Amino acid sequence: MTARKLFNKYNYLILIIPALLLYTLFIAYPFISSLFLSFFKWPGIGPKLFVGLDNYKNVLTGYMSREFFRALGHNFYFLFLNWTLSIVPGIILALSLAAGIRGSDFFKTIFFIPNTLSIVIVGFLWALLLNPQWGMINQVLKAVGLDVLAKAWLGDTKLALPTIIVITGWRGMGFYVLTFLAAVVGIDHSMLEAGRIDGASENQIIFKLVLPQMVPIITTVTILKIIWSFNIFDIVFAMEGTQGGPAGSTDVLGTLFYRIAFGGLGSSQVGMGLGATVVTLIFLIVFPVSVLYIYIIERRELRG
Repeated sequence: MTARKLFNKYNYLILIIPALLLYTLFIAYPFISSLFLSFFKWPGIGPKLFVGLDNYKNVLTGYMSREFFRALGHNFYFLFLNWTLSIVPGIILALSLAAGIRGSDFFKTIFFIPNTLSIVIVGFLWALLLNPQWGMINQVLKAVGLDVLAKAWLGDTKLALPTIIVITGWRGMGFYVLTFLAAVVGIDHSMLEAGRIDGASENQIIFKLVLPQMVPIITTVTILKIIWSFNIFDIVFAMEGTQGGPAGSTDVLGTLFYRIAFGGLGSSQVGMGLGATVVTLIFLIVFPVSVLYIYIIERRELRG
């Protein structure tokens, strides 16, 4: 085989190898390294001490279990409430915009603008707005005579996490609205017209024709929401720091990992091995959901 024919046969490697090298360097190698590190006790410097499954025992059943399961519970709570505050309003707003309400283009822009902002910037700005002493939110409430509603939003153990979740939902609302709007616009309108001709009410058209057609995209967005919810870190870090305050009420797996791996006030234990263990457990939660997402996408593509 001549060099030219050999090159033509394997020229696809020119496109694959750079991407494979980047994937190996920035994703595969760090993950494998973290997985191996979870079996060692290592403070970040000096020799590593092999401890087998001790890190997993300490995190799941030992002295770290209380912090771990508290953070895990907050991630589940974050998922449930954020899904409710994002998916449901997103569908309602998308249906409203698809109905051709006046100023729909303006509303599309307004809804999507927060999504263009860095989530760290969003968290920082909202932390300023919610300051109990001089924040604009409480000042406005007091100015209109609603002093009873003025709260220490980020200082109350019962309000801090819901407040962060509401802000996260507000910031990402534009993505869900436009995604669901695209799904509604893509529905065969002749089917909807046939329903109207048969005497179906608008509510029947929405619940029996439109929403069933949106199930695939709702499923996909829900799976993505699960993955994002268990990787949440930046918004909590920007608004409450690595301690997940007040009194750990906003601590999630991301802040727990950061605090264990890199240290911080209130850490019951610091160690890169323990931090790698927490990351591995997050992966074991997210990986099956990611596989399900890929399976659904590929199945949908095969069906056309």
